[in-house]
Amino acid sequence: MKKVLIIVLALTFLLGLVGCDPSTNHLYNDELLANTVKNELYHYENQNPKLIHIGTKTKPIFDFSKATLVATLDETYFEDILNDVAEKDYMVIGTALNEPMGKTLVLHQSNGNMIVLFGCVYKNENGRTFYYGDCNVFDENGVFVEYIDDVDHLFLDKVDATYFENNP
Repeated sequence: MKKVLIIVLALTFLLGLVGCDPSTNHLYNDELLANTVKNELYHYENQNPKLIHIGTKTKPIFDFSKATLVATLDETYFEDILNDVAEKDYMVIGTALNEPMGKTLVLHQSNGNMIVLFGCVYKNENGRTFYYGDCNVFDENGVFVEYIDDVDHLFLDKVDATYFENNP
């Protein structure tokens, strides 16, 4: 009887460990290389960041009037930056900010959609500090198309320093 109890407890423990592991998503390098026509870095003003759950009716938006173009990446760096974006493991959390915030990388696609990655630090209405990053797809009008996943909030700082700060 003790052996059966130990086996049941061990299986329950293993199931708990596996069940708590968040899934990941990937952007595929071949698809990015074939479909990306322009890479741009923006500064996006989001004065009222709100965390939303993707499964609800509320979806994130991309408002072009709040985005200021900082730089357009030279085509010679396309493959390098797309490799960096494709190497990331994006954790499927199921939450997003209502709009991008801060440094925002926009990968314009040949079908008119935009893959939008951003990372930021913000305070919510209760004064708590959050470190957050998202990767979403929007159409050419800024309407939400698809949630890719959460991104490390420092990823855009690394992209900016590597590809945009020292390159015209």
